[in-house]
Amino acid sequence: MNCTQAQQWIDDLLITVLDETPPAAVSAHLRECAGCREEHRLAQHTLAAIRPSVPAPGSDLLRERVLRAARELDDTALRSRPAARQRGRFWKPVLALAAAALICLSATVLYLNGWMGNDSARVPAFSLLSKAWAAEEAAFAANGILHLVNEIHVKAVEDPNLAQARWFPIMALDAEGKPRFHQLALGAEPGEEYVVDDQVWFEPASGKFLRLLSSDGAPLFANAYDGQAVYSLEPGADPAPKAVGNPVSAAFQRPKNPAEFLGMGAGLPSHFNGLDPSLVSDAGTDELADGTPVRVIQSQMKPVEGAPPQSDTHFFFKVREDDNTVAEIEWILNGTSALTIRRVGAETLETAEVPWDLGKLENVLKVSVAAPKAKKHGLLSLFTDMVISNVSVKDMIAKADFETYCFSAAPAWTGKEEITDILDVASPPHRMFSIAYRAENHRHVVLVQSYSYNAMAGQMARAATLAYTSPRGVKVWAGPQGKWLADILLKSSRAVLREGPAADCTGYLLETPSHTFPALAVNGPIGEAEWHALVDSLIPAKELETRQSSNP
Repeated sequence: MNCTQAQQWIDDLLITVLDETPPAAVSAHLRECAGCREEHRLAQHTLAAIRPSVPAPGSDLLRERVLRAARELDDTALRSRPAARQRGRFWKPVLALAAAALICLSATVLYLNGWMGNDSARVPAFSLLSKAWAAEEAAFAANGILHLVNEIHVKAVEDPNLAQARWFPIMALDAEGKPRFHQLALGAEPGEEYVVDDQVWFEPASGKFLRLLSSDGAPLFANAYDGQAVYSLEPGADPAPKAVGNPVSAAFQRPKNPAEFLGMGAGLPSHFNGLDPSLVSDAGTDELADGTPVRVIQSQMKPVEGAPPQSDTHFFFKVREDDNTVAEIEWILNGTSALTIRRVGAETLETAEVPWDLGKLENVLKVSVAAPKAKKHGLLSLFTDMVISNVSVKDMIAKADFETYCFSAAPAWTGKEEITDILDVASPPHRMFSIAYRAENHRHVVLVQSYSYNAMAGQMARAATLAYTSPRGVKVWAGPQGKWLADILLKSSRAVLREGPAADCTGYLLETPSHTFPALAVNGPIGEAEWHALVDSLIPAKELETRQSSNP
């Protein structure tokens, strides 16, 4: 086997579904050729980058560092390889970055739309978790006012990428009674650690509640309901944030299960009834700091359909043996203990010790001490509304900080579009937009646009082939990674499409006259005339909104 044949197999690792174990001929060549051995090492790192087990955002600093490294790797490749090989090789690191942004979308949507569950009766460890969740729910139905105190321990880790990539999902309630999902970025400098205090007060009889997160006395997040209005904490003049209240609507209903958004690890997979029992196992016994015996349950994540579970990224649940409640949740990320949520207090009060009206918490909401080091560095911050379903074209235009595009009409074989507005977790607080068209014949269509993708996809386009240019100047770039791209796009929209991608799905990278790079996927084969017609109908969203406004 020669270098060209070996490097073709290495390239296929990144663009096709392939057994990652090199065949005998490739293995023999890699042992003899240092250059191809290095190519194989880089490909393995790329695969690791584009297959995260959990959604993990990168900070601006991290993103710039990786982009700089990608450019440097590209320059090195251009200098060291013959011209005939340059065009097909340098896109690898860029492909990894673009994939990471799209997988963040996929993992986030799947994460917030629940886990895949099935029959749990056969799994003792799963049954124990179910009992623990039932005990948590029961606490919110007791008499009196429940006061819970949790601590989120951000662990000291030396890996700078991991130190900055951690985050915590925050669930809140709006004045319509609908859930809102936020992201609390918990970045830190290498070797740095800190604690976020998470307190909840809840009155079962009235449904009144207050949840407050703070660190070193600095409030980070608050959500409250006083029976008449819902309150949230919004950024205000430094150093104090501002409490904003909105009267509840006529359609407002109290949550049927308050533990789901106020309980231990709300937003994390503590909703045990949704876990896949095959991913839950008994991890033995342990003791809490006060000597209380606990059972340890391990739960692996399965964010992307068809991906094998990763043994080095999982959650540990410590369940108290005396009352079957969860005392601790530990997040192991890439084999490292990254984050721990601990229950440090639970009591029942006769009267509330805090006002339900968040606007009256003046003393609490003022920063009384210096903000934690991570907050000073901009690593500890709250990004609101991770996922907003079924938004309008007008909403998308208002939220986007780049030119967005839409089809002037739904594809002939599909139904109406559904637009999902998602936090661009690779570049918060920018937004990502997925426009999905569900089809009865299963040939669904998905168009994804994002700030991060615009920044990364240009180099991917230069590594592809220009297949078509529409009369409006929209370019279609095609390449061997098209199917791989389509697979990710379709998985990211599974919550809307209600099924995974087909084996013959098709994908293209587009380039608009505004120099943005939407990605297009069709869940099946598509003829040349059909995809030409699709691209021909792509217009700026502002133009579509103007048409719709003038023709109500």
